Amino acid sequence: MDKKVSCIIPAYNEEKTISDAIKTALETPEIGEVIVINDGSKDKTKDKISNFQNKNIKFINLKQNHGKGYAVIREVKKSQYPYLLFLDADLINLKPYQLSSLIQPVIDEKVDMTIGPQISLQKPRWIIGTLPFCGQRCLKKSIIKPYLKKLAKSKYGLEVLLNQIFNSKRVIVIPLIGHNINHLLKPHKEKDWVKNYAKEIWQITQKSIQTKSEATQQRIKEQFLFNLSSYLRLNVKKIKKYIES
Repeated sequence: MDKKVSCIIPAYNEEKTISDAIKTALETPEIGEVIVINDGSKDKTKDKISNFQNKNIKFINLKQNHGKGYAVIREVKKSQYPYLLFLDADLINLKPYQLSSLIQPVIDEKVDMTIGPQISLQKPRWIIGTLPFCGQRCLKKSIIKPYLKKLAKSKYGLEVLLNQIFNSKRVIVIPLIGHNINHLLKPHKEKDWVKNYAKEIWQITQKSIQTKSEATQQRIKEQFLFNLSSYLRLNVKKIKKYIES
């Protein structure tokens, strides 16, 4: 029997891109079910999702916005398969073979988690050092089961906590390389969201490194700024302004 994964796509005000994300997930052979959560969107995201009529899609509509952590983990508990693929709803030009490249190492039991940052050939930004902040990742459900309550409260900090949980596990980064930037730039969405996101995940990171030496904390902060700058496609100076405000 072929191994399958449950693909979970949280969406908040993603009417421009949600349809493409769902189509790509449905065309990926390793995905057995697609769970899409409308997390209290105020635009036409709900309508876009409702247009899909497919037996492999499960649509959850939350009337109020609860945050990414809650939306994702709520459906992890109900997912059918032992492997999970988390997918952002604001992806552009993503192809099924790119998702397969994230899924295969996990379902083949070669690694415990894969992470797929989007890399443009036009403007390459390579993530180095610590694990990157990225919504695209495939992982074993059994590893996060003991942490579901904590993850559900993470709001914007889901990726940070996942990186901490898998810190001592087998993790590989598989860049999703394309000729076009395939992620809707976050500043084009909600500027307050970007500021809140940066501040919250920095606070989570600070708590996790409190016991480390001052020199180590400084190195981690520098790496944090680099990773977050690459993910949000903002310069480091602006990220510093957000987290220090």
